[in-house]
Amino acid sequence: MIAKNYMKDYIEFSDAFRKSKGSHESVGRLYDLLHELKEKNDRTKQEDLILSNVYSLLGFHKSAYDLFETIADKNNRKDSSKLFVMKEKAESHHDNFIIKDIRKSRQRNEQAKLEMADFKVSENTNNTFTIKKKKIVIFNKFVKNNDVKICLPDNQIGKYGYEITAHLNWLAGCEHELTAFYNNTDFEDKADKNWYDTLEVYRINITIDPFGNIYSYIVCGDDFWSDHILDVEINNREIESMTYDG
Repeated sequence: MIAKNYMKDYIEFSDAFRKSKGSHESVGRLYDLLHELKEKNDRTKQEDLILSNVYSLLGFHKSAYDLFETIADKNNRKDSSKLFVMKEKAESHHDNFIIKDIRKSRQRNEQAKLEMADFKVSENTNNTFTIKKKKIVIFNKFVKNNDVKICLPDNQIGKYGYEITAHLNWLAGCEHELTAFYNNTDFEDKADKNWYDTLEVYRINITIDPFGNIYSYIVCGDDFWSDHILDVEINNREIESMTYDG
């Protein structure tokens, strides 16, 4: 059996990635190569280097550094210099600002059915609740580390269960509202389905005031400004602001 030439594939795929400025098709091919190499149990040193390079191209800077550190020649000036640069990137970015595989991002995620027992009182703040056991979907993405906080006018969570659930269900799939608002801002880029599908949601805070209004503050990231945080503020079901931070 003829061994597969991963270097040939890497050169072809990475060249297409750079020339197309990261087209979704070229990203998909890099992900296919990444998964194939990750699943290979007997990788050579060259194949580890290729995998590290693919990690870097896709924004997995910590994974790229961790792998390259195992194969780098510390006595080689070129390897040492590369390690230094990769370490700085790994410490500042980790694996938080990756280029997403849009094929996976387009899968529809269903919102979990919530019960009162799923809301847990926060230990640090009065009238504040978290959801820990069930994954919450916002913008069709699971919230990273399930970082969901709900602030109420009082501690009677049962009074607000329906409103909270209905609001979360709306937030799970508000693609049209989100893209339309983005495109009415002064941002140069134009949001579309690809933009929405590749959003990443890191944190959401929901606040209900004494009059029943629901305010949402959502921290996420997109592919337009992959090294910035995108903050979204929503009043009931009206998006009020989007700003980049970073």
